[in-house]
Amino acid sequence: MPTSCTIAMKRINLMYRTCSRSITRSLVIFLLILLAIGLVMTGMLETIASRRYLNSDHLPPRKSRIQPVSDEPPPKTVVLTTTNSAFLDLTENWLHSIQSCGVWPNITVIAEDRAAYEALRKMKFNIHVTLADQLSTADNLLFDTPEYKRFVNKRADYILALLHNGYDVLFSDVDTYWVKNPFPYFEEGYDIFTQADQLPPLPQVLCAGFVFYKATGQTLKFVRTWITRMAIKKQKLPDQVVLNQLIMKCMKNKNGVKVKVLDPNLFVSGQFYFNDDWRSKNPHVQPVMLHNNWVIGHDVKVQRFKKIGMWSIK
Repeated sequence: MPTSCTIAMKRINLMYRTCSRSITRSLVIFLLILLAIGLVMTGMLETIASRRYLNSDHLPPRKSRIQPVSDEPPPKTVVLTTTNSAFLDLTENWLHSIQSCGVWPNITVIAEDRAAYEALRKMKFNIHVTLADQLSTADNLLFDTPEYKRFVNKRADYILALLHNGYDVLFSDVDTYWVKNPFPYFEEGYDIFTQADQLPPLPQVLCAGFVFYKATGQTLKFVRTWITRMAIKKQKLPDQVVLNQLIMKCMKNKNGVKVKVLDPNLFVSGQFYFNDDWRSKNPHVQPVMLHNNWVIGHDVKVQRFKKIGMWSIK
């Protein structure tokens, strides 16, 4: 016969095991709750960060009143640019070029100063205009100056905000001129399509001023890394330098984001197209888009466009 002491010990052991299981279950439930809260907060913070410069209220209209002639871009595609008062005439010329090439996608223009915002809203184009949350200068920007870097380094945040909301994004500088519809050249199988700024035998340089970003998981990861790298660099580098560093690494390692370099004879750099000798040696070239880059200053760009008959403002 078990003694009363033995019976008491058995009861205590049973109570301990029951209590331990109860505590274990409670601990597991508590940890699961903490994990769920963490996931929710992470999503909220990411959403807030991606909307730092471009709120959901600023998203462009799904459809344009002007219907493209052919090769309509997907409805969840946005053509994005940024501008300021000093470049309003180039912005208007860019919009005229898009209108004349037979396609009118959803276009969002982010004004970096209030005067530019008011002027853009008065233009007779079906575009979505939004004012940047953190305003920049309204003055002429010179390449590689501190103010220029601050201006261009905000673009990745705008791109991320739209990608986060499920939009493919074609970022286009306002000193480009569209001759044909570019969208048929963004085929399946890639995450990012970019213009080449410089070609072999010189080191290849990719241009941040004309890039198509598909809203894929790899693209989102890439753009987040791009923003982070720009933020942690001790020496403030322009967005294009950091973009090239990341893309070259992905292409070398053959992992991560899949990048397609657009045909340089169709998406032509200003280094070539505005060179009379190059054009005489390449009379067959019929560009889809040409970029008025590789020159510093607003007035020089305008004169270049006028010289080749690609200035649409009277």
